[in-house]
Amino acid sequence: MSWEKLTDSSFVALPRGYLLKFPASAPFESEVVMMICGHPEGGRRLASVALISITGYCAGINPYVEFPSTAIEEEAGISRKWLIENWTKWVWPKGNVSDVLVRKELDAADL
Repeated sequence: MSWEKLTDSSFVALPRGYLLKFPASAPFESEVVMMICGHPEGGRRLASVALISITGYCAGINPYVEFPSTAIEEEAGISRKWLIENWTKWVWPKGNVSDVLVRKELDAADL
């Protein structure tokens, strides 16, 4: 699968493993790819959803942001609609959500 604009995609929810690519700046490079990640807590399958950088200098350093429970779409992942509406508040204040690309998780063959 190739990248598509987040604002044009048909996904209802973006589950863990999905990737977001967008223009950035310090502390990231001019473009960053982040992966949606989650972790179970208190017996729930998906208690929280976060983003972690997988490219550049900040790759793999702790989650960049952990989203509120209101962002979770029925334990399937982060709500695409919520993410679009809250992009500048929760992810990248200097960015434009129309510049964000999304794709499904990578297969080993993609690397």
